[in-house]
Amino acid sequence: MKQITIITAADRPGTVADIAERLGARGVNIVQINVTDDHVHGVVFLEAEPYDEALRVLAEAGYDAISEDLIAIRIKDEPGALAKVSARFRDPQINIHSMRFMRRDGGWATVILSTNNNEAARKLLADCLV
Repeated sequence: MKQITIITAADRPGTVADIAERLGARGVNIVQINVTDDHVHGVVFLEAEPYDEALRVLAEAGYDAISEDLIAIRIKDEPGALAKVSARFRDPQINIHSMRFMRRDGGWATVILSTNNNEAARKLLADCLV
């Protein structure tokens, strides 16, 4: 699974509409989108198909689009479960770039994340990889 991260100016109204219109016009389907604003930057996390075409469209439009590989894990949906998983990265000094819950169902949660060392992270999370 791959994610596109786009960083923009925080005070740029219409960014999501512009991205969605450009991708739609080129036949790119937005599978998942998450937008946040930290008052300095706007950040768009995007999964799209076809992925390569999405990157091309965004680059042609002048967006600073970063490609990231994602790791999907399945954990118990209970207090402290995310803390236990996150703590695995402390000693090997692996930074989490992004993390979000994708689904909660039947006492389990699917979480996707990206790190500065996905290869090592996958090894640490081998018991809960999806």
